Amino acid sequence: MNSSQRRLAIYIQLLDGQILNKAQLADHYNITLRAIQRDISQINETFIDLNLPFKIAYQRDRNGYQLHSDQHVLNHQEILVMIKVLLASRALNKKELRSTVDGLLNLITSESKQKVTPLIQNELFHYQPLQHNQDLLNKIWTFSNFIRQKRSIQITYQRQHSETVTRNVLPQALIFSEFYFYLVSYNPKYHTNLLYRIDRIQDYAVTNNIALDYKDRFEEGNFRQKIQFMYPGQLVHIEFQFWGIVEAALDRIPTGRVIKRLDANGNEETLTTENRTHQSSKDGSVIIEADVYGERGVMMWLLSQGHNVKVLGPDTLIDNIKKEAQLILERY
Repeated sequence: MNSSQRRLAIYIQLLDGQILNKAQLADHYNITLRAIQRDISQINETFIDLNLPFKIAYQRDRNGYQLHSDQHVLNHQEILVMIKVLLASRALNKKELRSTVDGLLNLITSESKQKVTPLIQNELFHYQPLQHNQDLLNKIWTFSNFIRQKRSIQITYQRQHSETVTRNVLPQALIFSEFYFYLVSYNPKYHTNLLYRIDRIQDYAVTNNIALDYKDRFEEGNFRQKIQFMYPGQLVHIEFQFWGIVEAALDRIPTGRVIKRLDANGNEETLTTENRTHQSSKDGSVIIEADVYGERGVMMWLLSQGHNVKVLGPDTLIDNIKKEAQLILERY
């Protein structure tokens, strides 16, 4: 093995997070300590010449050399969290999930990989993708480029009841919510942004015949806070009385704000910064207000809370809740 091959082997070991002892390296390669020191110095010089954010430094407490970086490198804790979220989303089919998980695991050292793998093996084995079972990664990236390049497209889209339609749209953003990826696109026919599930877009072609002013740009961060279950609509201010877990309600509706606390008899309690997100007294409740897009999405969540919620406004939402509750009763 020549010096170049030896230095490459040392670099690969360091890249894997290993702590390398100079005496052990010299013994392994049957060379002098000075030669090993030259190897380490040469690798560090290469990092400088190529402007790479790495440096090999001696760790006195571990009696060896370790690779350090000025840039943040994902650690095993972060990789574990990312994989767990990906598994819970069920967004990818088994092939794309497996490929993505393998890619994430390859970002950490072999030692860290051995620690993370047992923590995800059971979920990987029992992973159940969504019914459409489509490859999504390439399609998602293609639409992302259309957004970046501000290109309008014509899509062939399968609606909820298998009806196929053609739409000319300008892609604005990609959003993931409740298992699915959505393409948020401006539709000039309706003069608004509509949501199209990525897996239901059967075909697409670039048209470049739609343009929007910068002032009309879509802000996905603001949109995500105000939409529930990906049901769009006009901005609506709602209020409801809630007897359930306050924190869960505020997590579900990011724009939600507790404006009153009531005891079991309906008497108002003192509202403070400390108790604003905590449960009221036993059998007590809170009044929450929020701004959301459309009534349909938030109505689905409100109905899911059963007797723990009472809608206070607007009147249209109260009427729709009553109608839906009556339809539910009629099923029985």
